[in-house]
Amino acid sequence: MKPYQGKPGFWICGSTHGNEYTGTEVCLYIIDKLVSGYGSDDEVTRIVNGQTFYVCPVVNPDGLFNSLEKGIPQRQNSMKKDDDEDGKVNEDGYDDLNGDGHITRFRYKDLKGQYIIDDEDPRLMIRLRREQKTDKPRYSVIMEDKDNDKDGKRGEDSERGIDLNRNFPEGWFRDNTMAGGQGDYPTSAPETQAIAEFFTNHTNILMAQNYHTSGGFTYRPMGTAPPTQLHPKDVAIFDFIMGKKYLEIIGEEVPKAWQKPEALNTFKEELKKTSKNKYAISRGYVLPRGWRASYNEERDQRYNYGMATDWMYMQLGIYAVTTELWNPQRDIKDFPQFKGPDTRIQSQRALLKYQDEKYGGKLFISWNKFNHPELGEGEIGGWIPKYRSNAFPGEPLIGVCEKHWQFEKFRAGLQPEIVITEAKARLLYTAKSASDAVASQKGDQVTIKKGKSKGKYKIIEVTATIENKGKLATHLARGAQLAGNRQDVVWLIGDRDRVTYLQGSPFQILGVIEGTMKIPGYTGRGAPGPPQAQTQRRRMMFFPPGFPMFRRGPRYGPTRVEQTGPKRTVTWLIAVKGDTPLKIVATSQKGGTQVKGLSIQ
Repeated sequence: MKPYQGKPGFWICGSTHGNEYTGTEVCLYIIDKLVSGYGSDDEVTRIVNGQTFYVCPVVNPDGLFNSLEKGIPQRQNSMKKDDDEDGKVNEDGYDDLNGDGHITRFRYKDLKGQYIIDDEDPRLMIRLRREQKTDKPRYSVIMEDKDNDKDGKRGEDSERGIDLNRNFPEGWFRDNTMAGGQGDYPTSAPETQAIAEFFTNHTNILMAQNYHTSGGFTYRPMGTAPPTQLHPKDVAIFDFIMGKKYLEIIGEEVPKAWQKPEALNTFKEELKKTSKNKYAISRGYVLPRGWRASYNEERDQRYNYGMATDWMYMQLGIYAVTTELWNPQRDIKDFPQFKGPDTRIQSQRALLKYQDEKYGGKLFISWNKFNHPELGEGEIGGWIPKYRSNAFPGEPLIGVCEKHWQFEKFRAGLQPEIVITEAKARLLYTAKSASDAVASQKGDQVTIKKGKSKGKYKIIEVTATIENKGKLATHLARGAQLAGNRQDVVWLIGDRDRVTYLQGSPFQILGVIEGTMKIPGYTGRGAPGPPQAQTQRRRMMFFPPGFPMFRRGPRYGPTRVEQTGPKRTVTWLIAVKGDTPLKIVATSQKGGTQVKGLSIQ
């Protein structure tokens, strides 16, 4: 195991969708904060020393390159394929018709068009509702493009491949077992396959953030399945701890139920009178705008298939979320707040005015006449694609980065931290042989009456206390049950030819060690049984000649420590031949590893 894998892991990535590059900016900002703060900021130094950050600023490099460098907004990855089955590959993508270096929009009059020009700001196109009537000229608005292969279609055979956030293994199939996600099969795309391999080889990851754009809110699981797939304890951690903090950071009102989780039953009864959302009633609250699940609870309908966040949570046991960055009304200082049915239109007008005043109008290209080779007279213009749905540069972008750095720093502070708080090795006696020694056992207690002779064997009692100093447990509620995950263990290590285990196996299973934080709103439903007194099932092992007080027999499995809470105390009785160093290794897959040497007293 590499040293960095012996710490709790935190995955942060951006630009899964190539045209959503704000996530890349936030990733780079977080890297800068971690590096520049190390050694000068106590909190940053502590979290960097205590855990490993895996930051992937760009998941979809081809989509990002085309979006930024070529000016072609590309959500998907790039693939070489013949989409229109004409024997040619990627021959009909978007085109910069007027040669200005940007691929914006082409608007033209169309009796069946679904747009009209805004009376207040003629740069803005207003989309009509279906069947909505108007006496104003109708327009159609399309991407700047032409029919390159003369098949009567435009932009149907570009580099665009598949949506990577529909290519992960969780929920990829429909209920009828047919394909629902994108790609030939789950992780068929090289980008998703690389991520799947990385997570498989870095099982210490317990926190994950997948940055997207836009909207200004965070999705927590689930999206591919109903909320009933979440364990109640995980729901409480997601909502009452992480969600509450996130809403506070972005400035959104925190639901009353999150402020008073002890009164959840009262909130449930109130919801029964006002809501038909069975999932909200079961929880005791409706998820707020800023912290939501993508599953449509009102319609009882999945959002989509093969999504990364659900895969990380369901199959790997990770507190995974997806944040949709950038909400101009919240992220631009002193931006006007609108209410009513035309909120979106008023916000668009305000955005155009803002970019006029702050950026000299450089983010939006004014409409200019253009004679399209197939569609005739019209105009080319609109938002420059990279600013259409991403954070504006400068102060707004820095504000978005800072808010989400604060949130990830908070989540890093929740990670478990396994520590060996006490370790002792006590010499009971030494003997050349045990022929005169007697050991009697009553329950889990072994009483040793030493013989007269002294010599090469040391009989040693080792005790150790392992604690989780972090706030959260070392696994999600069901994390240790997932394939590839394991419970926490502690090893007593010495020279295998010189150490014999008389009581307690070489490694003892500690279960999942709870954190120090009391989980608000969680009553223990679905948790293991009530705390029990410490019991250690004694396992008989092979013993060397000279220790006949223990019956020889087959090797059994490891000792399991039946304790709960954030602390475990373990004991071994060993025979050591001569002098050999002893070490205790406490290891948690997602809670960290610590090693401590022993001095025999």
